[in-house]
Amino acid sequence: MLRRPATTIHLSAADLELYEANRQRKNWEKQQQLGEASPSTNDGSEKDKAPKKPTQKDRIMGGGGQGR
Repeated sequence: MLRRPATTIHLSAADLELYEANRQRKNWEKQQQLGEASPSTNDGSEKDKAPKKPTQKDRIMGGGGQGR
């Protein structure tokens, strides 16, 4: 069986800077998405007042005390 030389990876300072920039951008985008999602959860207070749909377990086991 033939052996080939080991594969080597060469990283330059520019490669590391690009990696760091991409990582910071992804973190920033994630924070932006989380920031946009949190105000919408505050507006969901009207949903909380509506009766919740019973789960499958509640329907089968008769839990929740609805209609009894």
